[in-house]
Amino acid sequence: MLSTEALRSIRSNASTYLDAEVKKSYFIARAKGKEIGQSLAALVDVKTTALLTVKYLTKQQRDTLGKKRSRSMGDLWLHDNGIYHPINVKTGIVGAEGQPNLVSLKKVLGAIMACQIDSYYLLIVKMQILADGIIPSIYLFDMLDWLDYVTFDSGPGQMMLRAAKFFREFDPKKVVTTDISAKVKRLMELYEDGERRLKANRERGLKQYQERFRQFMALKDFVVTAETQRSLRLE
Repeated sequence: MLSTEALRSIRSNASTYLDAEVKKSYFIARAKGKEIGQSLAALVDVKTTALLTVKYLTKQQRDTLGKKRSRSMGDLWLHDNGIYHPINVKTGIVGAEGQPNLVSLKKVLGAIMACQIDSYYLLIVKMQILADGIIPSIYLFDMLDWLDYVTFDSGPGQMMLRAAKFFREFDPKKVVTTDISAKVKRLMELYEDGERRLKANRERGLKQYQERFRQFMALKDFVVTAETQRSLRLE
């Protein structure tokens, strides 16, 4: 895990940097544009990742050809205490919390069981956009300490953050870090539950289409009409 000093330093540097950036004209212009969420998030993600790359010793996961992996567990890997730690940078707009994708559960679970990582850090920048300016807030925490706020969908294989609930209840002083075995057990429970729900949903979907197929095959005539097209909501 990252040391207390490293965590303090990263939060401080990111906060100082973004406090200054949000006052610049290019940043303010981006915040007033269309599709603010996606546009601003992409900008902040890139800027914050670049800052950490400059300020700290970092590496990127690369493929066998030496190219940066497009689906690395972390936006960057930061060196501390003799090893590298994955950090995933995320940006959100205050008031627009949903369930953002975090990372592949199987990648994190597999990396822990291979003794490659002992933590998975999220650096979340929350942007509050006001009439008279933008206020950034920095959250840096080990996702494995907050798995009660994580959900999992076996379809895409992604863990997601219950953002509204998390930010409403988040208090870094209240975290109780359990041992790695307990964290792996919780990840495995999320994985197994996701697979169970996926199987149930697929079986339910199959039964629905089998019934629709039975009804279709019982039709005497196949005719496309204005009435059958009504649900397409063509305008």
